[in-house]
Amino acid sequence: MLQEEKNYKDVESHVKIEKGVLRELFSKEAALREEAFQKLHSRLGPLHETFEWFLQAEKSIQPPDTEQLKKLFDSCSDPDRSPEELLETLYALEPGNSIGFQQINMLVDHLRGRVWNYAREKYSLQVEEIEPHDHVFGSGGDFCKTLHASTAAAIVASTFIPICKTGTSNVTSWHGSTEAMTTLGYTQLPVHTADINRELAQSRFAFIPLSALGFPYSPNLRQARKRLWEQASKILKDRQEAKKLSWQKTIRTTPIPMDIFKIVSPNAQVLKPRHHSTGVCSPYMLPYVLSLYLHLNSQGIIVFSYDGIDEFSTASSEPGANNLVIQVREHDVLILECGPEALGLKRSRIEDISEKDLETTRDVLQNIFAGKEEGAKQDFIVANAALLLVANGYKQRTEEHEEAHEEKSLQEQLWNAVTRVREAIQHGEVKEHFENVLHAHFQPVL
Repeated sequence: MLQEEKNYKDVESHVKIEKGVLRELFSKEAALREEAFQKLHSRLGPLHETFEWFLQAEKSIQPPDTEQLKKLFDSCSDPDRSPEELLETLYALEPGNSIGFQQINMLVDHLRGRVWNYAREKYSLQVEEIEPHDHVFGSGGDFCKTLHASTAAAIVASTFIPICKTGTSNVTSWHGSTEAMTTLGYTQLPVHTADINRELAQSRFAFIPLSALGFPYSPNLRQARKRLWEQASKILKDRQEAKKLSWQKTIRTTPIPMDIFKIVSPNAQVLKPRHHSTGVCSPYMLPYVLSLYLHLNSQGIIVFSYDGIDEFSTASSEPGANNLVIQVREHDVLILECGPEALGLKRSRIEDISEKDLETTRDVLQNIFAGKEEGAKQDFIVANAALLLVANGYKQRTEEHEEAHEEKSLQEQLWNAVTRVREAIQHGEVKEHFENVLHAHFQPVL
């Protein structure tokens, strides 16, 4: 529920860092990275400790050569390899341990080329022919098993802006976005340019499973990735118990085995969106994701909730700021640390936004779209839809005549976007839009 009055004094203004300065943190030379880190020392704020770890990790990695690395990565597409073999490969591809940001950037370029070739050969699909759109993709699950925020937020936000969402079946969450979309009544269509563009034109929304685009996604790979996730979960729980730390402190200070596919797949942006938004479930993923934004010259938002949730969370296990929002713009990057109150939303408990079985999830999401579900779950979806509007640069009609130099803070932009999304739900716009999404999806190409 929205608070009655704005109070922007509750949160410090966002930090702004010029992109050119930030790029220096990803120089090829270690000495230049260290120099950039010292230059940005007081400006990185909540990113300071993460980048300190990142720079140390970059010094210690001994990655395979480029061709060997490509072969390792491509071997994950072999459906005949066992989960045990694939788990060993995931170790060899582990960011921060085996490979660094330069290798990740290279693998994204490699994957993009593979997917584009696959799409051309299988569907005669040219990504350049897809109408302009935005994109959102979380890192695939979180440590608290929360509701499908990115999936539902994409549907809500597409009431205002065109979004072509991609997603997967579940690997580390109870259900993936593919299962969620199917349960909502949206089933996969052939991946043809005409179908995608028709849906974007008629309803501003389309969904494509990554498996349909030739991404590495065999059952055995999913099993190996789940084992790696279980190891990460155990490391967190064991350290929390041994050190008597709070859950947020554990998440924020414990490096975990990272799954290369939780960084590369969500952020490859193979359909070339105008704006890309993503979430991470561990702060140690942030430097690699931010590096990809700079590498691909992307604009959009990266978000991390301190409870290990790959979305903006309106719920938390502790009071205080519980979200980190990073907006990557054309020339600079904004960093904001805040709680849900900064967006005018009430804080709730983690269990209030937890994921349930698919049928319950379907009913909850449909009720949110229809304005029948109020409280924590609606706030969770509203907040994440607001992020997508801000990432897009969407402005309300009442704001269009303001002077260009009167730039609002990132917090105020988010607050205003929350208000607009809330109004759209209350006035039935989102419900009507969702019905249009399903109608456009099932309408055949003429």
